[in-house]
Amino acid sequence: MRKTATLAAGLVALALLAGLAAPAEAQIMGLYYQEVEKDGRIYVFNTPEALKAFEASGEMGVSITLIGRGVDGKTVVAQNETAADLYFFRHNLPGYDRKTPAPPKLPFDISWKDGKTTIQTKSSQLVISNRVQLRFTQTDPEVGDSVGSFRVRRGKTKFDGWIYSKDLTYELQLNWPDTSNALEDANINYDFTKGKKTFMVKAGQFKVPFGRQELTSSGSQQFVDRSIVSNEFAKGRDLGLQLWGTPLGGKIDWRVGVFNGGGRNRTSNDNDAYQYNARLTWQPFGDVKYSETDFDSKETPLFAIAAQYESNDKFGTTTGVDTDREIVGADVVFKYKGIFAFAEYFDAAVDREVGASFDQEGLSAQVGYRFAKPFEVALRYAAWDPSKSVANNDRTETGIALGYYFNKHNNKIQADFRQVEDDATGRTDKEFRLQYQFIF
Repeated sequence: MRKTATLAAGLVALALLAGLAAPAEAQIMGLYYQEVEKDGRIYVFNTPEALKAFEASGEMGVSITLIGRGVDGKTVVAQNETAADLYFFRHNLPGYDRKTPAPPKLPFDISWKDGKTTIQTKSSQLVISNRVQLRFTQTDPEVGDSVGSFRVRRGKTKFDGWIYSKDLTYELQLNWPDTSNALEDANINYDFTKGKKTFMVKAGQFKVPFGRQELTSSGSQQFVDRSIVSNEFAKGRDLGLQLWGTPLGGKIDWRVGVFNGGGRNRTSNDNDAYQYNARLTWQPFGDVKYSETDFDSKETPLFAIAAQYESNDKFGTTTGVDTDREIVGADVVFKYKGIFAFAEYFDAAVDREVGASFDQEGLSAQVGYRFAKPFEVALRYAAWDPSKSVANNDRTETGIALGYYFNKHNNKIQADFRQVEDDATGRTDKEFRLQYQFIF
């Protein structure tokens, strides 16, 4: 058996040597190879088409000339670098130095930073990010049993960027745990002032310009979720059109819009009226981002104050909620050296098509401090009066939150404890929440 294997190996070696020594067309390393000596030069080819053209015309065309690099100091004229490499390999000669070829230039650039993948081309930009909130909640109601539960509170995928022009931006966001209503944002925005952002138009589904805490992403909160006041007065996303801008270098932020008034993903307006919103913000020291916790202030404080209005006529809607509610509100925010302070106020007048009209009121205040770079503590107080016409029916929320920021809001752990008191029922419900958020 061993003699047979030795004989086979010898035959293979002889065949390879014969192939390398053959003067006619040969295959070297699976590539076509042929060399022709003419007028004291050696012409080397690695495609049959180039050889045939040379034999017909006697001209090499585009080629590489290597003076004195061949056998016996002859000049080598190679069809290309591959042909030259094959010649030197076949004759056991050292290769020749040349620049390392640059990698091919891709038609796009791709990068990753702080949980966002950015794909950039000459005519578009696509930013992809995912946000996951893993939460444990322990409820302790005054009536009933205490219950603990785990859940994926939010699992969102967001696409945004610009197309055709940097003035034309878009946004698409889905929340996967909301299986019955996953689409959150789907809109397009155009800046008519060519990058100055003084006058822009936004259309589609997005957050209406109302309520600072609502306009702040759920991923950028100090507490695990928004206050009971924000949840009551600022209803979030709707379908419509918004005119807006941030003139004077962003010191003014104005927004006005008209919307269906039925909430997100309502395919049509369910009455002949609309919801109208307006919001005006003054921020004299620069842009105060819609983000709780102070990651933004430098040597000077950041401050913003805003006034807002909303009117939503639901008379004759298919939902049977025949009310016409007008809300005025204001909010203020302050950030400086790790301190974050915020308050918002709402006053609503609710007209009923059937039954007595009434007024509502709500106030929420929150303050936090990053006492060490990764650690933060925050306090919250919120009070909501569902009807000023009814005595002793206020609801209040008090709470404390602790946060540990691995990488700002992109990677953080939050824990909060709150209690909600309802004067109308005399109940006080308590709740502990622990949440880990990561953006990737």
